[in-house]
Amino acid sequence: MKIKIPKDVEELIEEIYNNGYEAFIVGGCVRDSVIGLVPNDYDITTNANPNEIIDIFKNYKVIETGIKHGTVTIIKNKSEYEITTYRIDGEYKDNRRPDKVEFTSNIKKDLERRDFTINAMAYNSKVGLVDEFEGIRDINKKLIKTVGSPEKRFKEDGLRIIRAVRFSAKLAFEIEKNTMEAIYKNINLISSVSYERIQEEINKILLSDNPEKIYILYDAGIFDVLGLDDIKIEENKLNKIKVSHKDLILRLSIFAYLMGDTYKGKQFLKLLKYSNNIRIQCEKIIENIDIDLKKSKKDVKKYLNKFGKINFMYILKINEILNNKDNTKIYEIIEEVEKNNECYELKSLSVNGNDLKALGYKGKDIGIKLNALLELVIEDSELNDKLKLIEMLNDMPI
Repeated sequence: MKIKIPKDVEELIEEIYNNGYEAFIVGGCVRDSVIGLVPNDYDITTNANPNEIIDIFKNYKVIETGIKHGTVTIIKNKSEYEITTYRIDGEYKDNRRPDKVEFTSNIKKDLERRDFTINAMAYNSKVGLVDEFEGIRDINKKLIKTVGSPEKRFKEDGLRIIRAVRFSAKLAFEIEKNTMEAIYKNINLISSVSYERIQEEINKILLSDNPEKIYILYDAGIFDVLGLDDIKIEENKLNKIKVSHKDLILRLSIFAYLMGDTYKGKQFLKLLKYSNNIRIQCEKIIENIDIDLKKSKKDVKKYLNKFGKINFMYILKINEILNNKDNTKIYEIIEEVEKNNECYELKSLSVNGNDLKALGYKGKDIGIKLNALLELVIEDSELNDKLKLIEMLNDMPI
């Protein structure tokens, strides 16, 4: 088997060989290359120790990223490449990271510590493919299977439970029987993983080609472990996520909505430490998915004002996906409103706060008057003229 390696990566490997050591690309980049996907990045593994790597690349910018665990980052042509010494991991007392690592000169020993067989392959153009744990076989079988005992692998790092589901979702692979049983048996290990890391993996699952695979985690009891009780998700409804395009806000909002009620969805977003911006946006969307949408131009402009155009478009799209609604008429109205530059929000109103201050209005009264004028303009777009609006102000009760 021949894998095409980028020129810069090939040159780094060649440099290591020229200094009397060996090196391979390893892990996800090998997996993706074998499957026919384009790798996002290339990790290199070598029998040279970190100090030897630093010496070999003394003419490069070097970042001692994780030198304690054998990793050095080399900058070549403005790109970063992690080079890690072959290692054997020590005991995982916290179910996340080894207490210590031991460097080794044996590539097989290094591959043996990795999570899944499909990620435990190495390659260079001199030796070819190193596949000690039948990763190619499992790729051909479309299987996610741990290297060695699944219970041991998951107890080393609880995040691997979610990663198994993520790779299943990304690649449309099935999870091997013993590996799946170990996921269900050891789901409590998720409690040792930070919420931020869990969020990162869940996002990747939701944005994959097979987001419905997230049901495995729900069914195994991940939400109970996280303290989110009484969440009820129907497996068949998760297919609704799959038909939506790959947009995090869109898919996250659908997923949170499918948890049974708005409160539970909000709890989920807060617990997994989504940013305030994402949380507020998703909450506004899931609160309004089921509203009875009226289709007059006046009402559509009110929705645009209330939710903002971006959020309203999300609400419309999810309303269509989950409730089989036809919102074509509303989209046509939005297009017409924008084409005609019709005002539906304060920033498009022909008068502003400074105009009202100049007329003697103060404090909260300015906002009250502007909103009152906006309501009138939403009813009749021809009223959005500065002189007309000032005249209407004079007719309003103080």
